[in-house]
Amino acid sequence: MNHPLAIVLAAFKPTYLRQAVESVLSQTNRDFNLYIFDDASPHNLRKELQGYPAALECYHRFDENAGAASIVQQWRRCIDHTQEEPWIWIFSDDDLMDKNCVAAFYKAMEACPNHPAYRFNTKKIDSEGKTIRENRFPEQFDAADFLNLKLSYDQESYIVETIFSRRAYRETGGIPDLPFAWAADDLFNAKIADMGKIRTIPGAMVSWRYSDENISGKNSAYGAAEKIKASQKFVHWINSHNHIEQNLKPADLPALWYVRQLKKLGKNVSLFDEVKAVIPLLGSNPTLLKHYLNMKVNESRAAGWLKRYL
Repeated sequence: MNHPLAIVLAAFKPTYLRQAVESVLSQTNRDFNLYIFDDASPHNLRKELQGYPAALECYHRFDENAGAASIVQQWRRCIDHTQEEPWIWIFSDDDLMDKNCVAAFYKAMEACPNHPAYRFNTKKIDSEGKTIRENRFPEQFDAADFLNLKLSYDQESYIVETIFSRRAYRETGGIPDLPFAWAADDLFNAKIADMGKIRTIPGAMVSWRYSDENISGKNSAYGAAEKIKASQKFVHWINSHNHIEQNLKPADLPALWYVRQLKKLGKNVSLFDEVKAVIPLLGSNPTLLKHYLNMKVNESRAAGWLKRYL
């Protein structure tokens, strides 16, 4: 049918798939096309959807897995298989939407038209569905506003919270294909917000599930190295947009964020690789070395304290 909104559910894991699909099919406003794309999962996802005729009607299984190499390529492939709906909402197989999300989207778009994207405030939930934290953004925000909140860790954001226009998707070049999709949605949001302010949708929320099954939740030396590469590309993009960078608070916020990424990934990164990760960004982030050395000094003090008193 000719609906203006495509809800694209990228599926691979069966654990919470039924819950995710139920949250979509329970929408009070059904003015959307639902697509369920199976990324050649080793699990029988079609069987999981038995009892949901509306879900089976829009189920499609790809012959080859794309997400293992690049979840962004899977998202792009899914979008390529939609119709020309002017609005796109990428959803996941383990997240949940309030039953009035679609209705709230249309209400927000009617009240405040002409934004390139609209987003929901979110709850971060654990594997049992318990709320870990809530994330709330201003009524509307530009790229600098978004980065000030995101890079400072004041708020978290996730791919499933944003409904974006197909025009914005095409004009920004689509979701950036960053390794492990690390910061890919953040960079995508920043690019869209640089086109025009993103509008926050009141009255409904999306629940994003954090668990060991998330690709972002996996830890390894290889994963850490790939996430560092993605973080570098994100910072390079910010550094290349002076009109955004000059509105960041503090001015060296990207450098501070990057050092925090290194600290977060530190257990899986050698000292040599840390230094290699710092060097490429020094030219455009002159305070980066200072922040990195401060981090190492603080780590050393903490280690010394632990050895002394424990």
